[in-house]
Amino acid sequence: MFLAFKELKYSKTKFALIITVIFLISYLVYFLTSLASGLASSYTNAVEKWNSDQVILTVDANDNMMMSYMDQEDFESVKTTGSKAKLGLFPAVINNPSADNILNSRLNVYFLGIDNDSFMKPDELKDLTLTGNQVIVDEELKKEGYEIGDLFGVTGSTQQFEIIGFSKKTTYQTAPVIYMNLDTWQTYRYGSTNTPDLYSGIVVRGQTDKLPSDLIGYTTKDYIATLPGYTAQVLTFSVMIVFLIIITAFVLGIFIYVLTIQKTSMFGVMKAQGISNGYIGGSVIIQTFLLVAFGVIFGLGLTLLTGALLSDVIPFAVNLMFYLVITAAFFVFALFGGLFSVSAVLKIDPLKAIGG
Repeated sequence: MFLAFKELKYSKTKFALIITVIFLISYLVYFLTSLASGLASSYTNAVEKWNSDQVILTVDANDNMMMSYMDQEDFESVKTTGSKAKLGLFPAVINNPSADNILNSRLNVYFLGIDNDSFMKPDELKDLTLTGNQVIVDEELKKEGYEIGDLFGVTGSTQQFEIIGFSKKTTYQTAPVIYMNLDTWQTYRYGSTNTPDLYSGIVVRGQTDKLPSDLIGYTTKDYIATLPGYTAQVLTFSVMIVFLIIITAFVLGIFIYVLTIQKTSMFGVMKAQGISNGYIGGSVIIQTFLLVAFGVIFGLGLTLLTGALLSDVIPFAVNLMFYLVITAAFFVFALFGGLFSVSAVLKIDPLKAIGG
């Protein structure tokens, strides 16, 4: 311990540069992991907030909720031990009718039709009642200048909707979600003339009995996997990050190995003075641990600071599990490099080391 701290104090510049390298490497990995996690969660935020066990669609919808058409008979045919709720889903393009340039105010969203007594309503807005053209919108619309009481229009329709509340982190396939009464959604989806009592799917909390042959049930996790582009995106980023972690951690291990081997002469002098192998090896390991700890702490700290400053601009999400895996990989590979170099150093003849 004494030797490790003494050398760190003596060679401040050299070890500062080493810590900087570790800091930059860890910052790169943490930041890219957070971006990947943020992008993936922007696909599924709204689905995760359902806290559901199953999503039920029609078989001929081919895993696409927007191509699923269900009626009251389908709803009654689903028997569950828990609760169930109707859900209407359809994309839309909204605009700000009070904007100087309406075309520039256009925004892609998803309209979500729900019943007022449905568990689908965001928990923070349970006390709000959706009537007529009143809607609850994702907080992303605040960035576009919308406030409670504002109206927005919809491309291809003369309808206007009034914002009565903002929900947190309710995006679907990266687009903001807008909650509205199911009747209002049906009017938008199918028109105001002879509007059919149809909806897109049934969300279930609990288990279901055997479904009719024309319906198919997905676990929430399986349904998320069917979202267009989600699986390919997650797999691509996952493979990229895994290889990035392995390569950077391996480079870090080599870096520590070279650093230790460079001190062969010093270790030779210490062995000639009768200092035990255990003391030398322990000093190297402690020093390696300290270097990695400082670098990783600074890298993680800057990552969190970057996320706090840029979370409104980029998809950024903190994933503790990924952070723990990355941190563990850094320490394991660095300590492995330290141990490998120590084993090589401890085998040398002190006289040869000094002479070299």
